Amino acid sequence: MIFRNMEAMAVDETVSTLPNGVVGSTPGMLRLINSRALLAELFRDDGSHTVTELGQTVGLSRPTVEAALADLVDEGWVTEAEAIATPNKAGRRAKRFRADAGAGSVLGVDLGLHGIVGLRSDLRGRQLARVEEVYTDLASAEQAWESVQDVVRRLVEGTDPSRLLAATFGVPAVVDRSGEIDYTVAVPQWVERRVPGRIGDLFPTATTFFDNDAKLAATAEAMWGRFRGVQDGLYLVMGRQIGAAYLVDGSLARGARGAAGEMGGLASTGWPGAPARLEARIAPGTDVESVMASAGQGDPDAAAAVRALAADVAPGVVQLIATIDPEVVVVGGEVLPAAPVFCEALTEIVTPQLRHPVEIVPSTVGRDAVARGALARSLTHVRTTHMGLG
Repeated sequence: MIFRNMEAMAVDETVSTLPNGVVGSTPGMLRLINSRALLAELFRDDGSHTVTELGQTVGLSRPTVEAALADLVDEGWVTEAEAIATPNKAGRRAKRFRADAGAGSVLGVDLGLHGIVGLRSDLRGRQLARVEEVYTDLASAEQAWESVQDVVRRLVEGTDPSRLLAATFGVPAVVDRSGEIDYTVAVPQWVERRVPGRIGDLFPTATTFFDNDAKLAATAEAMWGRFRGVQDGLYLVMGRQIGAAYLVDGSLARGARGAAGEMGGLASTGWPGAPARLEARIAPGTDVESVMASAGQGDPDAAAAVRALAADVAPGVVQLIATIDPEVVVVGGEVLPAAPVFCEALTEIVTPQLRHPVEIVPSTVGRDAVARGALARSLTHVRTTHMGLG
């Protein structure tokens, strides 16, 4: 898997090819600006390019391009590629250069209540490793800590630790604008027992970020899924974890303290008790995952449990739709294998209560949406901070 559009590593960030704070026109500064323009161009595709090709693309002279490429090779972001043979042409083959996606790697991890999905990618976003572990319950701080260590160890096994540049963790918590976990109803032990700080200590050479899981999933959906080209959209996480995130005017809404969309504790939404009611409808010895899979395959009893979940959460969904007026509602989370059943049931319930009907559809990003959004957050950091393309 290759994430090709590195200009859009986060839906609410604007990326330029100039380093932060670049002002002035000294020779050194101009050389820096030129090198960043070339680096951005080289990361647009996976191919190699000659000095002449790059000069024509970015509008710079050959000596200027050569000097900038020398800087980028020294910094480790660009490497000289094997020359391509040109039939019927004699003489020395032109040097070719390409972005070195292996100059570093990043992590994106979905740290959920019932399991972990971890991804590692190179600097193009090409997936290098994936680890998934499912657990009965990760609410215990020590269980979460042990599980994170195990997943991270497996993700980075055999790699150079110094080349890991950023790691982002999606968590079921409110995360403020500074990246601090403000509060979490789902897993208060994680904060009380300093799990986030201990996770950060695992990465001495990398920058570690935490973000709300629903917001990261919405970020992934905006980059690769049903939110592409959407200005106003609502993302729902449904299952034993319930949450929401949304786009407003094309940007991910966070709120003053990162709590935009955090309606799970409001009784009027029907959300606080919905997970427990879902589990109560499941026969003993059966887990939620198998019920969702069975519902997606047409099992009537399992489908009835999924439709009941839709009825439970519908009041909160109606409130959000009426508030945001989205173009589309995208559903993800544990319910995804049964999302067609869930979306149909939810549509039937909420549409009569709305002035304008809205399409409710399954996520097309899939079960790794939170981890992929976290990976995008890590890549954005490397691009802006390490590469100077912010």
